Amino acid sequence: MEARLEPHKVKSIMRPYTGEVSLKFSVDPEEKLTNAVKRMLLYNANRIVVVKNNFPVGILQLDDALRKLGL
Repeated sequence: MEARLEPHKVKSIMRPYTGEVSLKFSVDPEEKLTNAVKRMLLYNANRIVVVKNNFPVGILQLDDALRKLGL
């Protein structure tokens, strides 16, 4: 199976922000999904907060991101 590394954006699969994830690491909703996955792997995180204009707007989960990329 070949991975689909099209330029998906974080906002295409983010979930609502509920406050239980640390704001220490974050991504922008317009950021490429592959960059967000790299950041989560770098920090050994399964979830990362999506921030727009310094306000948390969602959560990105690693398993959702990998599934969207076909990995």
